[in-house]
Amino acid sequence: MSVVIQTQSVDTDAADDDPLLSYTVTTTPSPLKASPENPQAPEEIGEIVISVARQSGTPADVEWIKVKVPAGAMAPDLATDLAKISPRISLTGWTVRLDAAAKEFVFAPAASHAPIGPDNGFTIQLSDIPMSRKVGTAPVTVTERSRTGTKAFKTRPTVFNLGKFPADFYLRNFLCEPSIIPNGGDVHLGWERSANATYELLYGDVNRDVTNRTSLKLEGIRSDTTFYLRATTGDPTNPVVRILSAQVTVLKPDLDIGNLTVNGSITLNGPVEGPTLIQDLSNGTWRAHYKAESYGMLVLNSFNSNEGGSGIDFIPTFKVNGVEGRATVPSFGMETSSILLRKGDEADVSISFRGTGGRVPAGYIGKLYWIPLGIG
Repeated sequence: MSVVIQTQSVDTDAADDDPLLSYTVTTTPSPLKASPENPQAPEEIGEIVISVARQSGTPADVEWIKVKVPAGAMAPDLATDLAKISPRISLTGWTVRLDAAAKEFVFAPAASHAPIGPDNGFTIQLSDIPMSRKVGTAPVTVTERSRTGTKAFKTRPTVFNLGKFPADFYLRNFLCEPSIIPNGGDVHLGWERSANATYELLYGDVNRDVTNRTSLKLEGIRSDTTFYLRATTGDPTNPVVRILSAQVTVLKPDLDIGNLTVNGSITLNGPVEGPTLIQDLSNGTWRAHYKAESYGMLVLNSFNSNEGGSGIDFIPTFKVNGVEGRATVPSFGMETSSILLRKGDEADVSISFRGTGGRVPAGYIGKLYWIPLGIG
């Protein structure tokens, strides 16, 4: 079943001219088939079902709903003859007529308008559609004339692009096995398809031509991934596209994120990977300079084994792009101070001591590390 969805805001009108109703279009067969080009051959028959709902709690008043179906012999035409189509609507008291000149089916209530609320979902059905004989994409326009409250009625269109595929085209049974894997596991993708189209596999930043394949093994998957299999056929000026998807879930996946806000605690059950020792400050060199090549954290680990608890403080000073920040840290045990850097930031780190009479504390160990957090 082919599904095309258009939704409306559940709160208020996102824009004043946006549709107040939401629409889901399904077709039978899926996808729709173009009729044979031979005019003597019988036409393929299709069906469109439009499911309509009001998602907001406030009812919308509707004067009419029109469904425009392009008809003719060209690729953008859906039907050959609108008079052969059987239209119906599930709402009681509504009628339907064909405006042949406008190529529209007009659905309207008996009164001047009717309220459609969240409990008034309904369907519009176009059956017995004699399909056009040209492969291509046909724009079907659903237009409502509606309002909320005492506002003026407005005409609000929505366009659904429906593909008509060659009669012998098929793309089905796109599967990812297994569907749940450990971090770094492998998956096998398989599908069934006809030969009269080009096929692409898309996932993440990958776009791979799989026209001559019906299966593919992928190794080392480390995060939840959705795979898309895209088929394209027909005239390049008006192609038809069909997309199927399959997913794999990775247990304990790697994460590649942008901003991260943590309002609670963080527990690390393994070592932090990727720290790079920038400079050992234990040899009497108490200054360091570093330019960040990515977004990350500059970390200073200091440890005083011999004079811990003696009132001695070490004072790390971080200067980033000329702006200074300073923290005073007691020198007993292991102490860590850090600063977050953006790509291109330049940091100068220096250490001074208080309570030592100007000397370096005996047993002092200091190491400066860089932990990259991304490429941004």
